[in-house]
Amino acid sequence: MRILITGGAGFIGSHAAQLLSEEGADLVILDNLVTGRRKDVRQGPFVEGNIDDVSLVRSILRQHGITSVLHLAASANVAESMLRPDAYFANNVVRTLRLIEAMLAEGVYRLVFASSCAIYGNAPSAHEGKSESPLSPYGESKLQTERALPWFERANGLRWAALRYFNVAGASNGLGEEASSSVRIIPRAVHTALGTDSPLQVYGADFPTADGSAVRDYVHVADVARANLEALRFVENCEAGEVINIGSGVGVSVLQIIRTVSEQSGRPVPYQVGPARPVDPACVVSDIAKAQRLLGWRPVESTLANIVASVIRSCETRTLF
Repeated sequence: MRILITGGAGFIGSHAAQLLSEEGADLVILDNLVTGRRKDVRQGPFVEGNIDDVSLVRSILRQHGITSVLHLAASANVAESMLRPDAYFANNVVRTLRLIEAMLAEGVYRLVFASSCAIYGNAPSAHEGKSESPLSPYGESKLQTERALPWFERANGLRWAALRYFNVAGASNGLGEEASSSVRIIPRAVHTALGTDSPLQVYGADFPTADGSAVRDYVHVADVARANLEALRFVENCEAGEVINIGSGVGVSVLQIIRTVSEQSGRPVPYQVGPARPVDPACVVSDIAKAQRLLGWRPVESTLANIVASVIRSCETRTLF
């Protein structure tokens, strides 16, 4: 496979690139480095640029003989999207359409699109095609893009898969997030335990859950990388595009995370409870039967203990504070 990875310098993209390279794929990484990090690009030629630069993308596809695109580039902060919906629809919808325009112009018809569980809103058991109800512009932007893909399939023969990632976390092979700047709860909790005196902000303690804190489905980034690999194989020969959940299938509460980080780090995680935000559902947990059936994929590294341990190791070895 010859693959263009958009957003390949990012958290998920760098892990995906490493696995795909190990599997023998030829890669080109495209990233504008707004949130990605050049130092995490270890495979393939790197091009700094935007996905809506049609001339640039067409040139990359043509020069490198690209056969598939793994599209990970996106704005992905739910809270920020409530303040800047215009930016989220522009980046996540309009620019993705420009990327597809470039693909079709160069005869590249295979796309794996990084979608999101934010599409589901408040769905205790999130099943593809049954419970889409976004609570944020971010979730809506992903859903709008998903809805466009079958039309490109019908009109142009696009082969596609949209992977609805749940809460991606963890680290592996020397790659990981900057815990001090992450918006994700697990690296923030680790940072609070190991690197700062400021308390962790917990949004909401009166949700209808077992301990009152919000429940989410956390999936290890290494498992997500494998899902991307299997999805790229899937679109090689699929008869129709598919939307597929990628999660652990297990719900974990915010307070469970705090306890686990404290236990594994040997340090307390001071936290401060504030009001729940309108964008925060009480509980969202994936149904992953479709991923198992279509991709032959299941999570193998996505226990909470393993995710937390990997983040702590990453922070300690890479000095991420």
